[in-house]
Amino acid sequence: MTAAELAPAAPRGPLRRAVPVLFPLAVATGIGFALHDRIGDLADLVVRPGAVPYLLGALAANAGAVLLSMATWRTLLGDLGPRIPGPVATRIFFTSFLSKYLPGAVWGVLAQVRMGRAVGVPGPVVVAVFLLNLMAAVLTGLTIGPVAAPWTLGGDAWWLLLPVAVTLACAARPGLINSLAALGARLARRPAPTATASDAGMRRAMASAAASWAVSGLHLWALAVMLGAPAAKALPVCVGGFALATAAASLVVVLPDGWGAREAVLMLALSAVLPWQAAAAAAVASRVVCTLSEVLVGGAALLLTRTSGRPAALATST
Repeated sequence: MTAAELAPAAPRGPLRRAVPVLFPLAVATGIGFALHDRIGDLADLVVRPGAVPYLLGALAANAGAVLLSMATWRTLLGDLGPRIPGPVATRIFFTSFLSKYLPGAVWGVLAQVRMGRAVGVPGPVVVAVFLLNLMAAVLTGLTIGPVAAPWTLGGDAWWLLLPVAVTLACAARPGLINSLAALGARLARRPAPTATASDAGMRRAMASAAASWAVSGLHLWALAVMLGAPAAKALPVCVGGFALATAAASLVVVLPDGWGAREAVLMLALSAVLPWQAAAAAAVASRVVCTLSEVLVGGAALLLTRTSGRPAALATST
């Protein structure tokens, strides 16, 4: 998969000038869709006695996970490509990150390719970073997911050990992830990435990705405990269940941010510690909390870095 195939020629004339306006409007529309009819559900939780500390803790936990996700991406970018200033890298990451609220996975990589090229990062490097970051996130998510299996699937969850074995093999020999990326490109009938990560860089990326999953699951744990789940039993269920649900839903690229698919898996996991109605409420609240924390962190990052570097707008890349 080459950058040239992923990134069409930059628009010209009026369209070129319109893209910096249309792109954020499209992202804002996607975010609005994600929150549609959900804010009322969150408001119902806010008025519960003692709910506010749990909700604030959930927001903080997921915000920390978002920052760890950025650390994973920046680790790979620093390992594969030329070093760029931190504020510029932050702006590129969050522009791409918030584009996940648009249908299809292509918008994130398009944003990274265009903005990366504007600061001297070759397109093939950006594409390789995108693919390796995605693989690190999915593999570690599917590895942490089985933590919830004894409470949710029982003995039928043995097949979840397969991604665990793959991840452990990749941790021992990180070069396997480069090979998996090349295999995936061939299956998609695309050229294999020309840039590869070092063993040390890939291990650091996998470690921060695993930490991101562990921290993000704490937001669901706070919500579940708020709704009456036993704290000790709910911790592995929530951390493992959220990692499994989100990693699996991320593969459903036609849905913005895995909308719907993630909630279905979450409700199944949470039913081990909550009544079905409360599990559904926690799954919905998780979506709202995640969206709000991602928008707050991403929006703040973009505001703080708005004067940093050349890629101030998606369409100004060359």
